Amino acid sequence: MNTHINQSRLIHLFMAIALVAIFAVCATAQIRIGNVTVPGTKKPPTTNSNPTTSNPNGNKTPTTPNANTRPTANTNVDNGATDEQVRAFNKDMEPYRRGIQQLMYMARSKASNPSCREVKEITKALSDGATFLEIIKQKYPGIENQKGYSNEDIPYHTVGDVRRWAENREEIAKNCVNQLMGAKVAEQIAGTNAAIAEFDKREGYVLGINSFNKPARHAELMEKYKEHYALVGITMPDDSVFVEYDAVYDRLVALANESAGKWVFPPTFHDAMIEAKGRGWLKDRDPKATVVKIGMLHGDWQVNHLSNGVPSGRYKRGYVMFRLPGFQNCLVTSFALEQNYVGGGRFNAEAITSGMQHSLRAQTCK
Repeated sequence: MNTHINQSRLIHLFMAIALVAIFAVCATAQIRIGNVTVPGTKKPPTTNSNPTTSNPNGNKTPTTPNANTRPTANTNVDNGATDEQVRAFNKDMEPYRRGIQQLMYMARSKASNPSCREVKEITKALSDGATFLEIIKQKYPGIENQKGYSNEDIPYHTVGDVRRWAENREEIAKNCVNQLMGAKVAEQIAGTNAAIAEFDKREGYVLGINSFNKPARHAELMEKYKEHYALVGITMPDDSVFVEYDAVYDRLVALANESAGKWVFPPTFHDAMIEAKGRGWLKDRDPKATVVKIGMLHGDWQVNHLSNGVPSGRYKRGYVMFRLPGFQNCLVTSFALEQNYVGGGRFNAEAITSGMQHSLRAQTCK
């Protein structure tokens, strides 16, 4: 009996010692024994020997930038320009926006519809591009597009494109001006092909005064865009620009020569005063021209009337056949003296529409 009591006391003592040990080791934990939960003690806060200085701004912005913070001057980042950079960039660009926009149009220009037809717009683009580039070099060197954005107008977020347009402005302008000449040449090719197709309908009047002078033909095309080319430092495009046009025009001249014998010189009347004017108009056009024949299609004045029957003017048309050095056949063109009605049955001496026609016809000299 005593033995049993002693064993029971030893067991109770052992359990008490075990409980004390558990409480000592797991002071901060909660201990569950059967259905009883024993709360643990809380770990006291650790004292920081080097406390962080409070932010004087009173907000949560860290006072020291972390690895993801991108300062304004650092543009070489994977995600392109920051929102802050984009806003600052576009604010600085505002005074030059019109010129930068024109640079964008020229950079995207298509040969079928060049975007640099106005000299003043090219000038503005080159000037604004050069000025804004200096700002970019100082404040946004190497700036790149902000990712995930696109815009067909001035790309607000694609600031890297704007930088490249400013850097490459001269080459962009030069390419666009070349497109202008390309479009002009294509227009001339289409017109020449139309003249070939309508040769008989036009009674052979399909040639021009420069039909037999290739450099003069090229210079005539260049005349419209000489200011454009001067802006980009080109006096005359390479002759390769005109190769297709020259080939088509050579076919037109060949057709005109082959058909020279089928035409008849039409005049049957004469008017010494008007014929003298015709000779003068031809000489002004080409001093090398030598008159072979000249005469008038009309013996009497041809009167034009308004819808109420009142005369508006009158005219007489004549024709001149002439030679040009180096051309196998003669050429024929028409001229007219026109007079405007001034009332009271009277006409003025000469209307400003008087003069020589531009279209020529190749014809045998007889």
